Amino acid sequence: MLAVLTVLALAAAVASGVYWWSGTQSDNASAAAMRDEATDAAEQIVVNINTVRPSTLDADLGAAESSLTEPMLGEYKRVRQQFAENLRQSQAEVVATPVSAALTAFDPERATASAIVAIDVNARSATAQPQSKQQLFLVEMIRTPDGWKAAKATPSTGQQ
Repeated sequence: MLAVLTVLALAAAVASGVYWWSGTQSDNASAAAMRDEATDAAEQIVVNINTVRPSTLDADLGAAESSLTEPMLGEYKRVRQQFAENLRQSQAEVVATPVSAALTAFDPERATASAIVAIDVNARSATAQPQSKQQLFLVEMIRTPDGWKAAKATPSTGQQ
């Protein structure tokens, strides 16, 4: 009886090891990790492009730019200087806080993904009352050698 239990325990240990290895080393695990990475990146991209503070304006605009790829990057570079001047004059501060994110499309072979990201936005300026709202963004991303970057990020309708 003890020999049978020992053999069963050994078989269970081997089966657990095989399941663990296949779960952490398989293509499915790799794709799942890439999906998680894309979801986290979408959230961070939306925070980066929606957060600016007077005290860290250049760094905030740099973080936004580093989150983008073409065609959005070219558009951003064209308006960045004027945008920065407007923000400096108004002393505007906008802080985005992530609420949730989910992928709506994912293609690991083409290294593309789309996501919807919900954020809370708190804004204030020297001339306006503080405002808070929730906002949804649709983000289309491409995986570059530097990580996931937004090719397009647009606010969706139905914001509060």
